[in-house]
Amino acid sequence: MNISPLELRRYAGWSNAVWVIGHGALQLVLVPEVGGRIMGIRWQDQDLTWVNPALAGQPLDISELEHPATDKVSLGFPLWGGDKTWLAPQDRWNNQLPFIDLDSGAYEFVVLEQSPAQITVQMISPICRETGIQITRTLHVGTIDQGWSVIHKIENCTDQSVEWGIWGNSMMRRPATVFLPIRADSSFPQGVKTFESEGEAIGARSQVVEPLDGFAAIRCEAPLKFKYGVDSDEGLILAVFPDQDNQYVAHLKQFLTFHPQPYGHGCVAEVFNAEAYDYLELEIHGPVQRLQPQESVELLEENRLINLSTMPTTATEVQQVLSQMHSMASRL
Repeated sequence: MNISPLELRRYAGWSNAVWVIGHGALQLVLVPEVGGRIMGIRWQDQDLTWVNPALAGQPLDISELEHPATDKVSLGFPLWGGDKTWLAPQDRWNNQLPFIDLDSGAYEFVVLEQSPAQITVQMISPICRETGIQITRTLHVGTIDQGWSVIHKIENCTDQSVEWGIWGNSMMRRPATVFLPIRADSSFPQGVKTFESEGEAIGARSQVVEPLDGFAAIRCEAPLKFKYGVDSDEGLILAVFPDQDNQYVAHLKQFLTFHPQPYGHGCVAEVFNAEAYDYLELEIHGPVQRLQPQESVELLEENRLINLSTMPTTATEVQQVLSQMHSMASRL
C-alpha cells in the first residue's frame, strides 16, 4: 500500500507547520513546534490521541524564559496531548515540571526519505537549557504493516557526564483497557507496581487492575487518577479502545528491555489515568544510563493497529491478539 506524500493541514486547532502522513487507514499528525509531538493518531477516521482543546494552536515562545528552570513555574504543567519523549526519572524534574525546552520547544523538522513505499522524518529538539540534553525523534512509516516506528534518541550536549533514561509517553483518549505483561519473579505485588502518590492508585487498584495469567488488565474508564507499572522482561503495551461502530481498535507498543540495568521508576511500562481530563497515558521506558559528553542512546518503539470484533478478556485471547499483531513486519 502506497504512502501519501507529506502534506500540511490543519488539525484540532493546530494550523502552523502541521505535517500529515497517510498510510491506508492510518494518519499520523505531526506538530514539531510543540515538543516534536505526534499530536494525532487517526485510524479509519477515528482519533485515538487526546489533544487539549484549551492549548490547541497556542505554542509557547520559550525564548522569553531567561531562567527556564524557575520561570516555567508560572506556566504550570502544559498538557498539550499527543505523543512525546520525556526524561526519567520524574523526581529529578525541576519544580516537578517537564523540561520546557524539550516538552514545549519548537523542534527542527527534517525529511530524511520520502517515497511511495516509505517516509522517514526527524524532529530535533533545541538543546535543553536545564539538562543539556537534545532529543531526536525519528519516525518511520512504511516498514510496519498498519503501523509506524519511533526511535527516541537522547544526546548529552554538555561537557560533563549525565544520567537520564528515555521515557516515551502517549496521551490517548479514554476509555480503554490496557494489558501489560508481568514477570513471575517481580518484586511488585502480582507483578504490578502501585504509584502510591498518584491520586487514588492505592484504593482503586482492586477495582481497575485485574490479574490475568501472565498479564495485568488495567481498565481506564472513569475520571479517576491512578498510575501502575510493570517490570516485565517483555517490552509491550496493548491498549484496546472501543470504536465508532461498537467494535474495537487494538494499539500495540513494542520495545526492547534491558534488565538488569536500572529503570527510572523501576518499571519498563506504565499506565496513567487522568481525573480532570478524559485521557490516559501509555508510557514506555529505557534504562537510566550515564552518558559522557556527546554520547547518545536510543530506544526503538514499534506501533501497530488492528480492528477487533470483541474485547479480549482472558490471557489466551490477549495472546491471540498479540500473535496476530506480531506477524506484521518487525525490526525488533
